[in-house]
Amino acid sequence: MRAVDLNAATRDLLAPVCRSCTWWQTGVRVREGSDVRAQWESAVEREAGMFGRALVDGERVVGSMQAAPAALLPRARRLPAGPPSSDAWLLTCAYLLDEESLDQFERLLLELEAALKQRRVGALEAFALRRAPAGAPRCGYLRRQNLFHPEALERGGFRVVSASGAVARYRLDLTAVVVAAQYSRAQKRVERGTAAQPV
Repeated sequence: MRAVDLNAATRDLLAPVCRSCTWWQTGVRVREGSDVRAQWESAVEREAGMFGRALVDGERVVGSMQAAPAALLPRARRLPAGPPSSDAWLLTCAYLLDEESLDQFERLLLELEAALKQRRVGALEAFALRRAPAGAPRCGYLRRQNLFHPEALERGGFRVVSASGAVARYRLDLTAVVVAAQYSRAQKRVERGTAAQPV
């Protein structure tokens, strides 16, 4: 499995519903045929070379996660617990083929954090429910509310910085995140199987 930057060359990795979504990019309903989405993707790509990350397993897309500088997301300024901090990128949404797969959500989030840290982004923020409703699905992103699951963010080191009503804004200081080298499964098996040798 590998992570791929989302940009003009790889946008087809997005789920079809995501390719035309402009919920975060606008503050009002957008008329059909508008190129708001394309302009937004270009603006974010000019700033950082990507507007998110996708997980790919062979030819199969496992899921994607999008983010952008807060200044390029008009909807975020109007949400409860907002606006986002001016120095932060905002995690906007996640789409996984298996919505119950929290391990893939967490891996995708770590991949995005590492990519942003390499680009010297100082912080990542996200809007979430303050408390997950009883019986909420075990997933990182609650698609019907366009909000993240609070426990998924907290497990990833995010902390609440603002709250209003049922919504909270979470923040992760990326300057405190350490990016560790990744090893293949084969390397891990070899290292686990290595026993101490007599000298």
